[in-house]
Amino acid sequence: MRMIPMTNKAGLAALAAGLVLGACGGMPEKGDTMAAKPVDGEVPVPEGYRSWPRFVGTVDKAAAGQVREIYINAEGMRAAKGEAFPSGTIAVMEIHAARKGPGDKPLTDAQGRLVKGSLSKIFVMQKGAGWGAAQPAGTLDNGDWVYGAWEADGRSAAKVDFKACRACHAPLATTDYIARYDEHFGMR
Repeated sequence: MRMIPMTNKAGLAALAAGLVLGACGGMPEKGDTMAAKPVDGEVPVPEGYRSWPRFVGTVDKAAAGQVREIYINAEGMRAAKGEAFPSGTIAVMEIHAARKGPGDKPLTDAQGRLVKGSLSKIFVMQKGAGWGAAQPAGTLDNGDWVYGAWEADGRSAAKVDFKACRACHAPLATTDYIARYDEHFGMR
């Protein structure tokens, strides 16, 4: 049975339906086309993601005072330049606050890079066949990608407007809605 984070009413309803169906012997099996497709906010932080390959090098966002670390699972690493990422791809982005020095200015290292501070949020993008079509009416199209946003503990849902996530990725349709696509394939 697939675990769904209890971050919203849809997640609670899915859990209740799963418990009822499971008790009746009607829970969909893995690969069953009737299995629930997640919506934004229901994509959990995968265990062990820090052992995955890095999607790109560390990303400094000076204007936001952030340092970002992005990981991608083995399924995503199978994609070749010019292709969409396969279903089952998961990307995890950690958002760290940049450390601050005197005058509340971000600290930089000898190479001029921001110095990473504490982890503040974890964002997850996961792709599954048909997940885009399963999103609520009016959801901005991002292909079959679904998003999750979590506090630093990886268990508490972060208060995030997923419309903003989707709006940022929407112009990237030619690169499967993935930022830094060319940079990723340039590293390989």
